[in-house]
Amino acid sequence: MISNQRFQLICILGAFGQVWKKQRKFVIDTLRKIDSGSANQESHVADVVEDFLKDVELANGQPIEMKKVINTNHCNIIFSLLFGEKFEHGDETLSRLAGLVEEAGYAVSDSGVLSFFEWLKYLPGDLFKAKRLRYLVDEIKKVVKESADKHKEKTHDADATDFIYSFMQEQERMTQAGEDMEGFTDRDMILFGFGFLFGGIPVTHALAWSFLYLVHHPDVVSNMQKEIDNIIGKNRLPTMEDRPSLPYCQAVIYEVLRMASVSSGAPAHVLSADIEVNGYTLPKDAWLIPGLSTINWDPSIHTEPEKFNPGRFINDEGQLFGYEKVYTSFFIGPRTCLGQSLAMIEMFLIITSVVQKYDIGNEPGNPLVSLEGIYKGVHIPSPYNLCLKNRL
Repeated sequence: MISNQRFQLICILGAFGQVWKKQRKFVIDTLRKIDSGSANQESHVADVVEDFLKDVELANGQPIEMKKVINTNHCNIIFSLLFGEKFEHGDETLSRLAGLVEEAGYAVSDSGVLSFFEWLKYLPGDLFKAKRLRYLVDEIKKVVKESADKHKEKTHDADATDFIYSFMQEQERMTQAGEDMEGFTDRDMILFGFGFLFGGIPVTHALAWSFLYLVHHPDVVSNMQKEIDNIIGKNRLPTMEDRPSLPYCQAVIYEVLRMASVSSGAPAHVLSADIEVNGYTLPKDAWLIPGLSTINWDPSIHTEPEKFNPGRFINDEGQLFGYEKVYTSFFIGPRTCLGQSLAMIEMFLIITSVVQKYDIGNEPGNPLVSLEGIYKGVHIPSPYNLCLKNRL
């Protein structure tokens, strides 16, 4: 997430100290409360999966820009989690919001050099996209603020369990108790909304990688379809209750996370004392950024790591195993990704639902897009179109 002096954004992953701990505890407690209700994380995703499938159906087997479909529907999932209701299918505000978030992700990468050489911002024009990034961030925050302002009418709605409602309830509680509001002002609420939208960018890239790997490996798609047909059939969509019974489908997702390594590094940690590593002294207060892609491609951990092989996570009994080695994509400890559960639900339901209903083919007349990808702060696939043809 963005965390620098240029925009003065406070975010869950970029902060330290007591305010960060207080905010993080609130987020965890709120997500648990949402999950305990009828409108849990799975239901938010499942509602949007139907919109995702509508987008595919409307293409009618013609080439479809997968990244656009993924970005739009992912934004709708996050919006639903934030405000308790999603945009209608095809809503222009949603399409614009998804475009803003995607472009902001690229602009953050382009402007990153300014964090180290701030004087570069005085060069003519907008070579490093800092001005563009400021505009994009402001526009995203406007959408969040407008929705939050409308949402204030629900502050006393006993049935509301969405994130923004819970944040407003916490504000009311803190005000009545006379507590310090630091970290829970209206400005913080908007930044939380922005952070949820922006923080989900790696999930969209992971989904885009998933379908690109699948079109490169039709045998894997066939194996997934056989497993889904045997366990679920063709008359209903997959649910999270089906997940334990679909080990191969799970293995495919973990292999995508390993191969793509969307987030090459985890959130920074700060050393609490001097330590020595391989003869080098790392001083107290130094920032450490773990290299996750190095772990995921380590041949001492994964045999033939350069090969896409979901079978590496299936044992002789056909059960899922060894997947915890890939969980480094979400890291561990107090700074583990807060969206880990939602990300895995989203990937599982979207991928299995699409594979259940459609055969995945490349755009006719064009070569398969390379699996090398591009680094823009995160590892992203090159743009591509697919033809998804109904198989049911």
